[in-house]
Amino acid sequence: MPQFQPFRGLRYTTAAGPLSELLAPPYDVITPAQQRALEERNPRNSVRLELAAGGEERYSAVDGLLEQWQSEGALARDASPMLYVYEQQFVEEGHVYTRKALIAVVEAQPWDEGAVKPHEYTMSGPKEDRLKLLQATGVQLSPVFMIARDRANMLTSFIESVMASRDPDETGTSIDGDSHRLWAVESGSYEMRQLAPLLAESFYIADGHHRSETAVNYRDWRASSEVLSPSHPARFAMSAIVAASDPGLVIRPIHRMVPREAPADWRERLGGAFDIDHVKLVRGESERGAELVSLLEGADAVAINLVPGQVHRLKRTGAAIRGSIPPGLSDEWAGIAPNVLRYGVLEPLWDISDDDLRAGAVAYSHDVDEVLEFLDDNPHSVAFLLNPVRIGSVISLADKGERMPQKSTFFHPKLGTGLVFNPLNP
Repeated sequence: MPQFQPFRGLRYTTAAGPLSELLAPPYDVITPAQQRALEERNPRNSVRLELAAGGEERYSAVDGLLEQWQSEGALARDASPMLYVYEQQFVEEGHVYTRKALIAVVEAQPWDEGAVKPHEYTMSGPKEDRLKLLQATGVQLSPVFMIARDRANMLTSFIESVMASRDPDETGTSIDGDSHRLWAVESGSYEMRQLAPLLAESFYIADGHHRSETAVNYRDWRASSEVLSPSHPARFAMSAIVAASDPGLVIRPIHRMVPREAPADWRERLGGAFDIDHVKLVRGESERGAELVSLLEGADAVAINLVPGQVHRLKRTGAAIRGSIPPGLSDEWAGIAPNVLRYGVLEPLWDISDDDLRAGAVAYSHDVDEVLEFLDDNPHSVAFLLNPVRIGSVISLADKGERMPQKSTFFHPKLGTGLVFNPLNP
C-alpha cells in the first residue's frame, strides 16, 4: 500500500491579500476568459503559477515568481510538517453539498505497482507540460484528487474531529462562488496513528491522473542524479484524499457532441440494440436543459438532432451492440455510459474509432447548456446526453485494472489551487 505523510506546505500569508483573490481552479479547466479574470483579481493569484502565459520561458518565469513572492513575504513555508483538512461547499442542481478531504503527500507510484489506481487514460501533452513546470520550480502547485474506501472510518473521523475542534486557519470564496476552508494540523505520531488504517487502503485517482504520473516521472528524474531517501519529498505527490462515502463526492456526466449529420439509415445502423422513443419537449426555452436531463432517467442516452430538431431516448434492449468492444473486458466496463455510446452508437453510426476520438471527432461538455449552445451554433450536428458514471463503478473497474476512456467522469467541483503548495526539497 502507498505511504503517506505530512509535509511542510508553502502557503500564502496575509501580505498576499485575501484568499478569495488568490484561489484558482486547476490548469486544465481554466478558460482564457477565466484566466484573465483571475489575473485581474490579484497580481499574486495562483493562476499565474498554475497556468502561466507564454512559451517555453514561462516555466522559469513561474520559478521566479515563487522566489519573488517568498522574498516579499507573500508566501511562507510552514515550520513543521502538517496535515491539512480541506472543506469545499458548493451548489449542484439546487442542492448545497459539502466535500471534505485530507491533504497530505502520498507516495508516487507507477500504476503497475497497484496501490495508487487510475480510472481513466491520459494524454501525453499535459504530462510533458506539467513535468517541465515541476522541473523548473521543484514545487507541486495542485493536489491530486484521490479517493479512499475508508473502511475503518478513521479518515472521516479525523477530518470531522479537526473541524469541530476550532475555526479554520484559512477561508475563501473562489471565482465560481464555492466556499473553501483549510485547517493546518501540526502532525506527529499521535495524528499518524489515528490515520494508520489508511495504510491498508488502496487510493483511487478521481482527478489529476496527469499530476500523479508527473510526480512519478519527476521522482525518477531527480533519482537519476541524486540519492533520494525513502522519505524525501520528491518521492511523494501532494494529494487531497476523500472518503468514498463522502456525500459531497459528486460526479457529473460528460456529454458528447458530434459535428456531423446522422446518416439517413441511423435506426437500422443501431441494429435493434436500443429501444428508441421520440420525445416532444413541453417546457419553455428556459427549462429546456432541465427537461432533457430528466429524460435520462431509465435511459442510456438522450439524443438530440438524430432527426433535425427532434429528441430521442435510447435504452438498451439486451441485443448485442454492433461496435467492436475490445475482448477481455468485463460487462461492467462495457456497460458504463461512455462505452455504451462509443461502441453502441458512435461507431455504428459514423464508424468513429479511438484514433478519430483522439483526433477530435467528438466534442465534450459536462454542461447541458453548453451542449445546447453548441447545437444552436452547429445545427447540422448531433449531441448525446449521458448519465454519470457512479463512484462504485469507478472503484470496481479500477480494482479490475480496467481503465475507462478519456472524458468518462467529471468530479465536481475541482479542487482549489492556492490553498497550499508542496516544495519538493526537505
